Amino acid sequence: MSSAIRSHGFTALGPLHEALAKLVGWRALGFAALLGAFSALAFAPFHLTPALIVSVTCLIWMMDGARGMIRWGRAMFMRGWAFGFGFFLIGMHWTASPFLIEPEKHAVFLWMPLIALPGGMALIWGAGAALAGAFWSASPSRVFIFSIFFALSELARGHLFGGFPWNIFGTTWSPGDALSQAAAIGGVYWLTLLTLFISAAPAAMVDTRESRGVMGRALPVLMAVILIGFGWAWGAQRIAQPSAMSEETVVLMDAGIPQAQKYNGRGEAVLERYGEFLRDIESDPNDIVIWPEGALPFELLANNYALDVISAYLGQRSLIVGTTRRSFDGRDGVYHNSLAVLQTESGRAELIALYDKHRLVPFGELPASRIVPFGEYMSAFLPSAMQQLATSGFEPGSEPTVLFPANLPPFVALICYEGLFPEITRNAGPQREEARWIVTISNDAWFGAGMGPAQHYAQNRYRAIESGLPMARVASRGATAMVDGLGRETARGQRVTGDPAGWVSSVVRTPLPAAMPVTPYQRYGPALFWLTLTGFVVLAFVSWRR
Repeated sequence: MSSAIRSHGFTALGPLHEALAKLVGWRALGFAALLGAFSALAFAPFHLTPALIVSVTCLIWMMDGARGMIRWGRAMFMRGWAFGFGFFLIGMHWTASPFLIEPEKHAVFLWMPLIALPGGMALIWGAGAALAGAFWSASPSRVFIFSIFFALSELARGHLFGGFPWNIFGTTWSPGDALSQAAAIGGVYWLTLLTLFISAAPAAMVDTRESRGVMGRALPVLMAVILIGFGWAWGAQRIAQPSAMSEETVVLMDAGIPQAQKYNGRGEAVLERYGEFLRDIESDPNDIVIWPEGALPFELLANNYALDVISAYLGQRSLIVGTTRRSFDGRDGVYHNSLAVLQTESGRAELIALYDKHRLVPFGELPASRIVPFGEYMSAFLPSAMQQLATSGFEPGSEPTVLFPANLPPFVALICYEGLFPEITRNAGPQREEARWIVTISNDAWFGAGMGPAQHYAQNRYRAIESGLPMARVASRGATAMVDGLGRETARGQRVTGDPAGWVSSVVRTPLPAAMPVTPYQRYGPALFWLTLTGFVVLAFVSWRR
């Protein structure tokens, strides 16, 4: 049936619509994958949102042709899957970096991050496209239908098997800019729904219906322009104000050791580097010092020598540090990925607050045996530093919470992967509105030097926008920076001289921005997402034409 397609609407776009709708077989899958790969440019570090608009519009025109086939469900699924495969392959190619730390052992398994991971993630988008096909029509309703089912797909991607909401559509807008501020109203999933509609709206300008008015086809584009206009105007006035600063001062420190060196007998050298920072970097007695996730390649709280070094240089300052921790609860010891707060009492660094990471990375920190059958056998394929985690793993903490360490403003702790999830900051216990800032620690050395660290940082900044809380972020070989409650960077770590070979240390001392008023998203959660989704269902029904 695709060979009989005739396009109507805006004449200049008709030939392109016909050409895309008539693609079949491998040509259709290949072009959909290229569109997905091109759309990855819409995210950090590029934020070229027009690439997303072009890609989504062309995908919808390909889906127009697929819906006319006899086996339309399969055709719709395969186009959505191929688009997702190209997107995840390019946008998440950095997941191959851990396998290149010891390439002689693990390069043969690169098919896992470069084929299995994008192919598996793309199944969710394929399912969304197939479900959308059940309600597809040549009318502008398909723009709303596409937005509804792909928004639900993104929501599912953020929750299935522990969730992996990396580069969801709403994060295409550069964090801290005007349009990103919409996340403060309804959260990043609501912004994703609106972004999908804006990206899909141009597809309504051409369809296969005859004798239809131009206005009906242009209406979704007009709605998208109005959304962008209002969103930009509201966001622009919001970010016009300068960042207000609190009286607290924070020192962010990262030794920047390459992941390949970290667990290769360099523990004493890493400790020495952090000791030099405590001793030499300009700081006042009441400053708050932060080190990254897993700052030291051993269990800090069980290492008396390391605690003695910290005690010798910390003084009256407080230290927030990420560390592996082993606990015993009447059974064999279990490991936690933890954030500890240390202060010096009687000349000795003492633990005054502790947070155990509760949202663990699937197949990395969360044992494979807890996710899929026979998952324990996957450990043989993983890099050496990840093999123990794949079989035994970390024990998750109980729940997100607000920490109230003595002499520090209360804060929400996010460890690496947790910074992807908006619900963690919002659900941090009954005292969440008493939090004055977010502390995010990460080990971005796993991500390599490409797009991964930039994408991670951009997504973390959305947690500040959603909550109105400033964020102090320390990421090993990633972005170490201070962000205000509008997602704007107020300070960034500077390269430190005298690094050992291959190390990229960064340090910055900066005031802590003041918290913003409680945001609508922080107060009402995803209510606006579901309300808007319901509105899109009504609009799709009204404009539906079989």
